[in-house]
Amino acid sequence: MKAKILIILIILIGLGIGGFFVWRDISVPAPIEVSNTTRAGILEREEIWSGQINITGDILVEEGVTLTILPGTQVIISANKDIRNLFGHWECDGIENYDLLIGTKEEDNTNCGIHRDEPYRDEAHHISLIIKGTLRAVGAEENKIIFKSDSLKPTIYDWNRLEIYNGILSYANIENYRILGTNGDDVEISHNNLKNIGECGICANSKAKIFFNTISYAGHELIDMHNNSPIIHNNKLGPNPNQPCIVIDGGLPQIVGNTIKSCGSGILMLKPPDDPTFEKNVLQNNTFIGNNNSIWYTY
Repeated sequence: MKAKILIILIILIGLGIGGFFVWRDISVPAPIEVSNTTRAGILEREEIWSGQINITGDILVEEGVTLTILPGTQVIISANKDIRNLFGHWECDGIENYDLLIGTKEEDNTNCGIHRDEPYRDEAHHISLIIKGTLRAVGAEENKIIFKSDSLKPTIYDWNRLEIYNGILSYANIENYRILGTNGDDVEISHNNLKNIGECGICANSKAKIFFNTISYAGHELIDMHNNSPIIHNNKLGPNPNQPCIVIDGGLPQIVGNTIKSCGSGILMLKPPDDPTFEKNVLQNNTFIGNNNSIWYTY
């Protein structure tokens, strides 16, 4: 009798161990390797991109999912087209689905991030890439990752947004977009060349690390923050004629070792920062060259 019980226990334990390994294999599938193809829609499992990836519609990387982009990958985004619209359904100034508006803004204000005489974001016909999971896009000095539109005559409004909640974007050339946003504190944007931008080069909605980038020619500011405290070190900012290099709206950013050159304002202050010695520190620890004003205040 005891022998039979022992045999049954061994069988049950074996089935349990085997079931564990089957469960583990099912729950953690291997990454999908994607190269020289098209992509649109929701990424529900890990992908690794290489070669040329043609983005034909919005991309949403879900929470818990990692998107890896290898050095030398070219991410080519359809200009003014979107076969899989996933975004734009938010309310601003009492207007529902604000980012689905089309046409040109006529009101003389900057509400909701759109200025007078600028086109609305028209998200139904413009692509956004939202990384709610993790982005691992690390190129190399001699083999950079490329993000650009497929237009033969590209503009600063060809595609809408790259938004990162976690991860790193490094050694990439990015252009023809409206907004690069950071929405998590565990985000690093470093060693990139960002240019020909519709709105803000980097909208730092977190304590993101922004190091060693070259950012120029944006329709609005090159780096923007609202009550956040990003770490902004050793970037080359400008030219950005008639527009600010950096906009500060509260918070306590660290701004050290940057060259701020040929902008309408080197730094535009919408609200006082939390540190009363901020102005002195910024003027001492950054280089301002050829701006209309080093620091301009609206209060």
